[in-house]
Amino acid sequence: MNIKNFLCGGLTPLLSFLFYCNAVCAQDYELVWSDEFDTNSLGINWNVETTDAPYNNELQAYTARPENVTVADGNLILTARRESQGGKKFTSGRVNTKHRVAFTHGKIEARIKLPQLANGLWPAFWMMGNDFDEVDWPKCGEIDISEMGMKEAIANGTTSRTVAGTIHWGENAGSHQQYSGGNVTIDHDLTGDYHIFTAVWDDDYLRFYVDNSTEPYFTKMIKKGFGSGDYFHKPFFIILNMAVGGDYTGIFQPDAVTALPADGSEAKMYVDYVRIYQKKGQNNVTTGINDLQLSDQNSTNNLQNVTGALYNMAGQRVSSDYRGMVIGQGRKLIRNI
Repeated sequence: MNIKNFLCGGLTPLLSFLFYCNAVCAQDYELVWSDEFDTNSLGINWNVETTDAPYNNELQAYTARPENVTVADGNLILTARRESQGGKKFTSGRVNTKHRVAFTHGKIEARIKLPQLANGLWPAFWMMGNDFDEVDWPKCGEIDISEMGMKEAIANGTTSRTVAGTIHWGENAGSHQQYSGGNVTIDHDLTGDYHIFTAVWDDDYLRFYVDNSTEPYFTKMIKKGFGSGDYFHKPFFIILNMAVGGDYTGIFQPDAVTALPADGSEAKMYVDYVRIYQKKGQNNVTTGINDLQLSDQNSTNNLQNVTGALYNMAGQRVSSDYRGMVIGQGRKLIRNI
């Protein structure tokens, strides 16, 4: 998390942040996992996907090159570029936490800065069931928290203000079902600066919010047995990506991607942090890395070998002599009190 950029945004984002922290506490939520991107967590929390045969008729190849996926200046940065690779006219980045970080129910949020999307860019913050490898899609379940760049918004000239959420489920591709609350056009630009996208997920409902709004842009009842299965009551992993063209945008020809007008042009999606909150006592986040148990000693030397920023369970940055539970390097660190 780039604290300097956050604070330099002025009083409004700070007040929003404080309001949101109060709301989390009031609802009995606590921070149980986060990646603040103060250190390079690629290969630790995140798998970097590579393919030149993406889904949905997309026009990009996903690569693991630093030109497309990197961590720098407190951000995960996914970069879409107009360049030829793997038979595609564009490259971009996509990461996921499959078998590295997964959780069931709670509140997840990401603070993201998007580029100008018109026309042809399709950024997404979403999740899929961690059993994807075993049961495939859509039986694993899919939760699309935020997608932008849809063809309807392009037609209406509202690409920078229109967001949508969707869920997918079913026993197999032939019985695939989905629900979307529809495209929602809000009153402010969601590109060019940081915005917070949030999903609140419990036994009964999924609700999605932007910028700490009290009104969700997506609501769906998902009580157990919904869709004749418990598709949304099991561990899910996190995905972040920025596609170019494809079905969602209605753009299938490179020349129509005006967001990347010339060879070598690029657009960046910055992710300041991803945080998971759960109700007190609920913590079921699983990671592919064993929790680092800092026990035995109460000496302040216990955290000396941990690089990068440390945060307490309220999301506040703390020093290395802090006593209590802290999060750092994308893993939970336990320190004796």
